[in-house]
Amino acid sequence: MNQSATAVAKRSWAWPLAIGVAVLLAAPVLAGPAGEQETAPLTLSLRDCIARTLAVSLDVSIEALNPAIFDESVAEAGEKYLPAFGLSFLNQNRTILGTWGVEGTSYSNKYDYYNADLSQRLPTGGTVTLAFTHSMTNTERAYTVINPSYYSELELAISQPLLKGFGPKVERAETRRARSQADISRQTLKATLLQTVCDVEIAYWNLVYSLESLRVAELSLEQSREILKRSQEGARVGTKSAVEVLSAETEVAGWENSVFSARLLVDERQDSLRKLLNMPAGDPFAVPEIIPSDKPEFEKRAVRYEDAVAAALRERPEIAMVENELAQSAAEVGYAKNQLLPELNLQFSTWNPGQSGVKYIYQDGNPFSGIVVDVIKGSRMDSIKDVFRKGSKNWTLSLNFNLPLGNVFSRARVAKAQLEGERVALELEKRKKDIGYEIAEALKDLAANQRKVETSAAYRALLEKRVEAELQRYQVGLVGSEWLFSYQGRLAQARNDESRAIIDCRIALARLEKAMGTTLKSKNLKFREFEF
Repeated sequence: MNQSATAVAKRSWAWPLAIGVAVLLAAPVLAGPAGEQETAPLTLSLRDCIARTLAVSLDVSIEALNPAIFDESVAEAGEKYLPAFGLSFLNQNRTILGTWGVEGTSYSNKYDYYNADLSQRLPTGGTVTLAFTHSMTNTERAYTVINPSYYSELELAISQPLLKGFGPKVERAETRRARSQADISRQTLKATLLQTVCDVEIAYWNLVYSLESLRVAELSLEQSREILKRSQEGARVGTKSAVEVLSAETEVAGWENSVFSARLLVDERQDSLRKLLNMPAGDPFAVPEIIPSDKPEFEKRAVRYEDAVAAALRERPEIAMVENELAQSAAEVGYAKNQLLPELNLQFSTWNPGQSGVKYIYQDGNPFSGIVVDVIKGSRMDSIKDVFRKGSKNWTLSLNFNLPLGNVFSRARVAKAQLEGERVALELEKRKKDIGYEIAEALKDLAANQRKVETSAAYRALLEKRVEAELQRYQVGLVGSEWLFSYQGRLAQARNDESRAIIDCRIALARLEKAMGTTLKSKNLKFREFEF
């Protein structure tokens, strides 16, 4: 844009909003059915509108909850690695009928059992358990050598799958899925924020344009009323005809209609912005008038297509979401293949026993003699101490193999995961192409509107000079009012066209930033604690 056109564009926007605001503030105060006065106007900048919308938008608030929900799912999936502590107790008193002659017809048997265990899940898919057991048996059964007897045991057990279910990648599949959903929810929130900010910008600048259109219409109305007064005065003294008065009256009526239509458009654009700001609907006298404080200054921007596409592939949330899904699909293929492996499970345990109680020493070591020659007393604690005194060599090792026939013949799960990966890869390619087309269209729209600003500013400047010249000719009687009205109408349209072009430039720039995914960074916007 050359310097003269830029200067003309700046002069045309030096005072439009001030006049628009003055007109709105100078209008008569409306009253509702109950005689209430209209709420005071609310002056807001574009940044104010964006900040308010992000704070109160229900759509944004809903999406902002999803990352927190999925973060809890990640935490929940990780809770299986927290140690598990168990306690159990059993107390039993039984009367057992004898089946052996020396036992008698029946005997009483008392038994109690205590167990405490601590288990930990391993990242490899196994489980390690440390358990302590203690029990007591007190019986009336004849010829029992130790009664009551106390038994304690400390055991370390390890269970580990070696094929199916083995490895950190398989073991953490649930956590990986939850974390993937959490990342996708953040990118969905970013997409919602980008769309919301763009919607606010479009609504804000459209409101600015409607106010400017109202100012232009009111200015033209005042000019036509002034010409009507002159025509009426001229008709009174005989210098103007009745036809010229009628022409001026028609022109005034036309501009009054235009002013009314422009005010309706302002109300419509006000409602659009209020909706985004989540202002209450209903009584029109209970909502404030929004007065934009920002002026749509023209800023010519030159953006290379390659740079815009590179930024979009780096910043667009849709790309990040599909790439996340692609990584998840690859992981699901590996998980599905692992689930087809045979089951080979390793079980290993080692334990230390301890025993104590009241031991009866029979004559000649023969309990059937019934002659007790000595009694060695032991306690519960002795059995527990015995556990830690003995260096135990007790251990067991087992391998269990299982091959379901369904794993041999079925490959549906793997095939499904592989097909899903191919689908996501194609989806990623499609998204990249769509973004390329979207960027190209946005750049084309921006360039066209920038050129439109230059041409419309130059045309409006020339028309202003022509109208000024025609007004001077009209005042000396060289042209009629219809000729002047024609140029004034063209000037009003030219002013509206220039306003629309400048507004369309701002809207095109907003859409380009959204297409690139850079809206939040370019405007330095932060939303709560989220980082994008």
